[in-house]
Amino acid sequence: MKEIILVTSFGSTVDSARENQIFPVVDAIRKAYPNHEVRVAFTSRIVIKRLKDRGVVFQNEIEAMETIVEEGYERIIVQPTHLVGGAEFDKLRKNIMEFNGKGSVQEIVFGRPLLYFMGQEEEVPDDYQILIDCFIKALHVPETEDLLLVGHGGFNVGNASYAVLQLKLQQEGLHNVSIATLENFPTPEDVLQRWERETESHKKVHLHPLLLVCGDHALNDLFGDEEDSLLSVLTGAGYEVVQYKKGLGEYAEIQAIYTEHLTDAMKGLYQKRL
Repeated sequence: MKEIILVTSFGSTVDSARENQIFPVVDAIRKAYPNHEVRVAFTSRIVIKRLKDRGVVFQNEIEAMETIVEEGYERIIVQPTHLVGGAEFDKLRKNIMEFNGKGSVQEIVFGRPLLYFMGQEEEVPDDYQILIDCFIKALHVPETEDLLLVGHGGFNVGNASYAVLQLKLQQEGLHNVSIATLENFPTPEDVLQRWERETESHKKVHLHPLLLVCGDHALNDLFGDEEDSLLSVLTGAGYEVVQYKKGLGEYAEIQAIYTEHLTDAMKGLYQKRL
């Protein structure tokens, strides 16, 4: 059976984000599957247009699938680089599954986002615990200091994944790690208000994006010079801030997790649960 791997990403107009955080995930997958064709598609039409205006061309997921069908591939393994299974993941899956059965396509399987399964009844992995063990603990933030991980957030039920991660962290005893989102609950302001209510709050904060890339959102909303950036708000409130201007994609541990999710998909695991 003629197989192909399609890695999808929201994309980024920031060159360093693509080079340091998107492409390393793709390269890790290529290294793990050297005998497979591995392609990349971006899902943000705005990002694609802005890059095209600069002479940098990427296909969106529909264009990529049209090309794949034309080339006669029979089995397509799709690995998204989403953090959670929210609206963007649902839209991507819907768009791609429209091609199932077209041309020579016999099967399309999906790898899951970084955070999806919660270890229910030991029948599926606990993606949250894996992230905690492989990435969050590996940052080695002292218990006397806070770690604030800030994701994008969304407006459907997928946003609840951030709350699940927070609860898992509490169960693990990592009470100095807080989760916030830029566009939904909990906001960084919610976290800051909680810290201010605590009688023994810490005054040193490690600020890290909970995003695949350190792109426009992170560079401006988190680390920007404007007075409403999170860095400015934290320093204005008297906190010493340790800045991590890094996206998740540049960590080998995260690359390995996405590769493992792809491997599960290639084996046909958990497809009925996605």
